[in-house]
Amino acid sequence: MQKVHKPALDINEFREIVSRESSRLHLPSRANNSEEAFTLALALSIAVKKVFYAKSKLKFSDEPVLERKPIVKYEDRMRVNAMQKFNDATVFSTVGFAVNEQALKKQQYMLTLVLFLSKEFLADFLYLLQYPYIDFDDDLELQDGCGTLVNLIAGQYKKEMAALKYKDFAMTHFDSYINSAAGGLVIPKGATHKYEISFDYEKIKRLVVEVVISPKMHK
Repeated sequence: MQKVHKPALDINEFREIVSRESSRLHLPSRANNSEEAFTLALALSIAVKKVFYAKSKLKFSDEPVLERKPIVKYEDRMRVNAMQKFNDATVFSTVGFAVNEQALKKQQYMLTLVLFLSKEFLADFLYLLQYPYIDFDDDLELQDGCGTLVNLIAGQYKKEMAALKYKDFAMTHFDSYINSAAGGLVIPKGATHKYEISFDYEKIKRLVVEVVISPKMHK
């Protein structure tokens, strides 16, 4: 049987969602990039769901919760206290997106993506994705597993952005941490807010992704 390939996004339906939700969240103005940033945050939530649909039988309990939050900075970097996500030891991985390789080397990011998973649940979560067994007591294996997952999500996110007519960004290799990152994370210059998206599994928050978007972001 010939497979039918669906587009990454139903653009018309997606625009209706963005318009409705932007109005509800009082983000109608493109002058401050709010609506465009919200569009990209919604695209990220779609990317996460598609990765898990393709790789596993895992089903999230509810629709993801999307919140816009201020960034806490330290010398232009984003401070991260990952234990606030789950009130427990947390593994997190990050990738940056830039317009080209040259900008990537200069860390001139247009987007920064961060994935958080509870350390206690990470090995089980990766098992649900058919990832090879990892040792819960081996921090390097946990960090590598989390990094692999953020790469999968980032790759799908690029596809969703392409469907929305954004350019094909260059992407960094992942960096992974446990609980905090010394010195903070590199984020787009001038960014003051981030979008945090939480996913529940079996009615418990198990996965959080964040995206920081440059105020200069454009198609």
